[in-house]
Amino acid sequence: MLTRVLSATLTGLKPQLIEVEVDAIQGTPQFIVIGLASKAVDEAKERITAALLNCGVRIKARRTIVNLAPADLQKTGSTLELAIAAGLLQLYGEIAPLPNNCLLIGELSLDGELKPVRGCLPLVLAAQEFGLTEVLLPEANLPEVGFLTSITLRPLRNLRELLAVGGKIEQLTPHQPQPLQISESRGEADFAAIIGQIAAKRALEIAVAGNHNIHLVGPPGAGKSMLAQAAVSILPPLSISEIISVTMIHSVAGLTTQAGVLTTRPFRAPHHTTTAVGLTGGSSQLLPGEISLAHEGVLFLDEFPEFSRSALEALRQPLETKTVTITRSTGTTQYPANCMLIAASNPCQCGYWGSDKPCRCTLRERQRYHNKLSGPLLDRIDLHVRVGSVSHRQLALTTQANETSSSIRKRVVVARERQRARLAQSNFQTNGDLDGTQTKKLCKIEAAAKEVLISAGEKLGLSARGHFKVIKVAQTIADLANKPIITTAHITEALQYRPERSH
Repeated sequence: MLTRVLSATLTGLKPQLIEVEVDAIQGTPQFIVIGLASKAVDEAKERITAALLNCGVRIKARRTIVNLAPADLQKTGSTLELAIAAGLLQLYGEIAPLPNNCLLIGELSLDGELKPVRGCLPLVLAAQEFGLTEVLLPEANLPEVGFLTSITLRPLRNLRELLAVGGKIEQLTPHQPQPLQISESRGEADFAAIIGQIAAKRALEIAVAGNHNIHLVGPPGAGKSMLAQAAVSILPPLSISEIISVTMIHSVAGLTTQAGVLTTRPFRAPHHTTTAVGLTGGSSQLLPGEISLAHEGVLFLDEFPEFSRSALEALRQPLETKTVTITRSTGTTQYPANCMLIAASNPCQCGYWGSDKPCRCTLRERQRYHNKLSGPLLDRIDLHVRVGSVSHRQLALTTQANETSSSIRKRVVVARERQRARLAQSNFQTNGDLDGTQTKKLCKIEAAAKEVLISAGEKLGLSARGHFKVIKVAQTIADLANKPIITTAHITEALQYRPERSH
């Protein structure tokens, strides 16, 4: 008797409904999985056989064929194992046929226990798109999807629970959705704990308010890493849609098994030995990279020039479009990458050029160090800030309380609300950076400020991209000041954040 069970698999973030067909035909007893199954899916035969035996189900000596449709789509991962096992149980008459509105996902252990699977949240959300109303899934995945209210979740601890109800899933206790507890992002440092660095703090406030990329340049020990960590503490809370988007990416990467739903903005700080694939994503499984794992949060690249040239150049397009498209022999997928880049570097190889300590580098060595960062890459960074050393007198004698991250966050939230309202009024639909035409329509600049921008652009040799980035930064400064129009003061401050050297 042919049986059918519905399951799903992922190619990156893209879900695909899989129809698991199980049948027994005449021939040599054998368990065969067809339908372009990967090595991991093919190995599931042994786990499923052992799980059924350990649950007291006798394996029939038949030629059993499992077909995974559509047959031309590569099937990867372990999400199909529960569905295959359920199809076999229906074939053996151990359980009643499952309803057509039910999706089964889960990985089996040898004793029949259900293990959590990667990508559970996008798979459950996909069930709604497929017109299904019920999902059978491992109980261990509930921390990730338990807040969903639009679909019925029926968790299972093991295969025996499905056998106990004879496949009548309405007898399985449905999960009661739990409301999300959204919390404020808290960095490892608070702005109040950072002594001095007034200019750097101001630049970070502007960068966070406008989601601008920023490059901190300063000698070792000046506090660049601490400033980057503190930037997370002034980010506004995530919205529900942002929580789902962030959690989906981390779920596909297998990072939500213990953490569950991510309700705070991510902070990713990969080591400078990370490869281009590690930063942008890829591999045969089309997994997300660091720039996607930092979506809606911060990507901190310390020792910026020490990353490989190929890794840094791979960031150029994602920084512009806020998305990453990955193409491999196994398929193509796209991940969002709307993160804020904070890069930190030393001014030279020894780290002390332009500081109060003598620099040991020659002019050629400094040029070679600077040339590690290409002009097109630096042109995609909105703010370039010099971070100076803090004197010992300041460190020892400063007692004045600094402004806290919570008070700065309030200004950031107001500025972002102004930006969101402006975009809504203009009916601009964009997933990435605004283009020049959109920027000109959105940003109102007074005549005197335009003349300053034109004059400065000619002297500094700004590219067209650099020209519009100055306008965008100036608009953020105006939003923080609650001003409806960009003035000369806003333009001149924005110009201060262009790189010292024009590329």
